[in-house]
Amino acid sequence: EDLDDVYQGLNFLECFLNNQDYAPYISTLPQKPSSGDEAGLTPDFWSKESILGLEIPSFTNQILERKQIVEEVAQKNNVNENDLRWATWMMRSRRFTTWNMVDDPNSEDESWFPIRRKQIEQIQGFLLPLIDMVNHAHDPNAILKISVNRWTREFDDTSTFALRALRPIKKGEEVTILYGETK
Repeated sequence: EDLDDVYQGLNFLECFLNNQDYAPYISTLPQKPSSGDEAGLTPDFWSKESILGLEIPSFTNQILERKQIVEEVAQKNNVNENDLRWATWMMRSRRFTTWNMVDDPNSEDESWFPIRRKQIEQIQGFLLPLIDMVNHAHDPNAILKISVNRWTREFDDTSTFALRALRPIKKGEEVTILYGETK
């Protein structure tokens, strides 16, 4: 999973960061930290000593492994390591993930009947400008609605994402959703 996150971060850097069409969205994102430990954004930016100070072996090992992956991918692709670390953090903290069942491309089954075709789980991640600023609550006042192609029931260029209020939301009230599974 960490390797996928880092490569999604790399894709974000290469395709979106310097594209003027995305500049309004990019400007809403947290800025890259200018220094290390005191940035406090996420342990991914901390020094090894600070990470080890957490004294939670499984957590510290995961962070150190992810830092190593970022370093290796940055070197391999000739990108700034801190830029890639930031882009990976954007993917991990702002991406909405969906799971779909799709036909297995490696299946030998040529059945014309869709229910009999072998299927695999496909994971897709989406950055949703402005929607990604919504916080979590156990008793949310909104819900994220995902609409897929009405005929194929798959994601394509007709798919949409929308926030829908679950109850009246007062002016100035924070909009919240339930992260993860619905109630």
